[in-house]
Amino acid sequence: MLEFENSTLANMTAALEHGCKMLSGDFDTSENRKRIADAIISAAKLRKSSLVQLTEVAQQEAAAIVDGSRQFAGFFLKRFKRSS
Repeated sequence: MLEFENSTLANMTAALEHGCKMLSGDFDTSENRKRIADAIISAAKLRKSSLVQLTEVAQQEAAAIVDGSRQFAGFFLKRFKRSS
């Protein structure tokens, strides 16, 4: 983490906190928090360092986690109803 400036690290931390607040219930897991953190780190390595940029990355990743799970659940329920 020493490769980032202090201001970038502060923005990364704030973005991570914001992204994790979007996860509720069963979505709030260490695996999903790590996924958001990894996305933020990747963005920072690509020179996205502002709070707005990093928060957007965190929000997109959190939304992908929640939406992906909902899509999987919908697919599973449709398959289950067909076989019943």
